[in-house]
Amino acid sequence: MPKLDYLDLIRNGLPDGKGGAKHIIVVGAGIAGLTAALVLKEAGHKVTILEAQNRLGGRILTYRGFAGGMYGEFGAMRFPRQHPIGQFLIDEKFKLQTRPFPMYDEDTFIYLQGKRVRRHEFTPETFHFNLPDHEHGKSADAIIRAACKPLFDIMESADHETAWNQLVEQYDKYTVMSYLREQGVSQEAIGMAGILMNLEGRYHFSLVEWFTHYHEDVFGDLEYIVDGAEMIPRSFEPYLMDDIRLGAEVHGIRQDDNRVVVEYLNAAGYHEVEGDEVILTLPFSLMRHMEIEGLDVSKWYSIRNCYYGRAHKIFMQFSERWWETEYNITHGLTVCDLGIRNVVYTPAGQNPNTKKGVIIASYGWGQDSEAYSPLPEDDLIREALQDLVKIHPEAKDTFEYGVSYDWALDRHAGGIGAQFRAFEMSGNFYKDLIRPVNRIWFASDACDRQHRRWIEGSLKAALKNAYAIHSGMRNEMPFLD
Repeated sequence: MPKLDYLDLIRNGLPDGKGGAKHIIVVGAGIAGLTAALVLKEAGHKVTILEAQNRLGGRILTYRGFAGGMYGEFGAMRFPRQHPIGQFLIDEKFKLQTRPFPMYDEDTFIYLQGKRVRRHEFTPETFHFNLPDHEHGKSADAIIRAACKPLFDIMESADHETAWNQLVEQYDKYTVMSYLREQGVSQEAIGMAGILMNLEGRYHFSLVEWFTHYHEDVFGDLEYIVDGAEMIPRSFEPYLMDDIRLGAEVHGIRQDDNRVVVEYLNAAGYHEVEGDEVILTLPFSLMRHMEIEGLDVSKWYSIRNCYYGRAHKIFMQFSERWWETEYNITHGLTVCDLGIRNVVYTPAGQNPNTKKGVIIASYGWGQDSEAYSPLPEDDLIREALQDLVKIHPEAKDTFEYGVSYDWALDRHAGGIGAQFRAFEMSGNFYKDLIRPVNRIWFASDACDRQHRRWIEGSLKAALKNAYAIHSGMRNEMPFLD
């Protein structure tokens, strides 16, 4: 297999193909489905996109229900400048206006054990972590970084591709927790890092997947779309809207040696679309509700066992932006051991012409999010506000409105995104997950090892499959990374 230049593919299009124009059915109008359809259409193929909802974007979802034109990003809200494919779409192709979305501000808070301190005032001795002597006085990041030195050494020892493959080969057997414990990190330090580094929801998942983000410092240089993240999928509309069938929920797929037939349901009943190939860009967890012919035992195993994490955001609107006027906070993150866990002072979605403002009062992953899922919306908002008031008393008298979104309860998402567990990045599991089966292809954010849950992973998966279909790679392995 040649190595793909993803940026060249999305910028300059697919090379000359084999076998002439095909009819490609794309299931899902998230960023992966839109991208695959666009590059295939521009290469001369006919595309039909089937989308169950009445909107584009998938997990890119901008909420417009706040006063004064303010908005909140229920889904993707910040985009790393180090992701070249996403940056091409945002900056070059669609020319969307962006601004920085910094995630660190020393004026934000750490609230633990009933005590609040500014980040710039924090030391491990500020709170009772009971660290053993060999870790005493060290920051959480210093302890974790020292434990991960063998992984850093690998990444700095060779070119990225060689180092990456070595990292997967040697360390895919570990979860974050099992590796840190093997390296002698104490349970007390793990408890401290879990809160301060937002690791508690990630400890029992793949070490390599987490370390990839840690090594890249993926949160170090972020931007947001000034007019809302939904402007990314909406920018595809002039190219593809006439090729999209909205309100079309796919229920079944049949295939033989010559064609594929996709069955979908809407209020008018069942319908069928026939094509040459189909690309499934919806979450693997949702495929368990579909009748898909021709998939082998190993393929179904990978589909059933692809784990999707959960996450929620609770937005709150206030009559004043007290985080700016009282605390000089314009961005960043407050962490705490309360139920809300993470408070995000989002620069996105504010209206500078009014005193009102919006923050993410709670951003939680994994078990932090699961605790909120059973609650009715009113109870959820009330409990989150009670926690927020402990950190910011000003919230009580200025609160106006709250709204939440739980991706685990979204029937079209099935969770916030795929998460690897130990032993799933190497061996056959990942290969079985991404490989096509005859005329059925798979492209979602789960189909890329290095950028899962970012739009970069979805974009790479889309381009891998579009290239393979266009080049006539029937039943060949799409590019691993």
